[in-house]
Amino acid sequence: MFATILCGTCDSSVVLQNIAPASALAYHQVRHAPSRIEAVGIVIPARNQSDTIARCILSIFAAHNYSGWRNSLWIVVVADACTDTTAKVARDAIGAFGEVLEVAARSTKTAHQIGASTVMEHFRHIPRHALLLASTEAGAELCRDWIDIKLQCSHTPA
Repeated sequence: MFATILCGTCDSSVVLQNIAPASALAYHQVRHAPSRIEAVGIVIPARNQSDTIARCILSIFAAHNYSGWRNSLWIVVVADACTDTTAKVARDAIGAFGEVLEVAARSTKTAHQIGASTVMEHFRHIPRHALLLASTEAGAELCRDWIDIKLQCSHTPA
């Protein structure tokens, strides 16, 4: 497979370890388990979501900071047929940690495919097995351990 793609499926035992650890120390140990993932790319398809896109992006930054993993992070917002200021708001929120593409696909699936291709091109120097490619909705405000859970789900023993 070209990339590790996680869009919400995962072994439930891994999720339970992250959600309900026995102690704070156990949580810390689970969060920093070895991973072969070197880069995290996140795709956000969006249409007319100028009121929520900044909160979504900021929650991704918060999750990345919280995770303690020091992976490269690249966010691609695909503003699909927007008639509001979604693209501008997203550009302001992302800064130097991603890009915003304006397309007229009028299809969430196509917007996602465009975003995934863009992430993979950005990380072309990273081996595909070492790239975590995830996606979220533009209206989502992610929990602070969202990236931890995604990375833990992608964990494969050395």
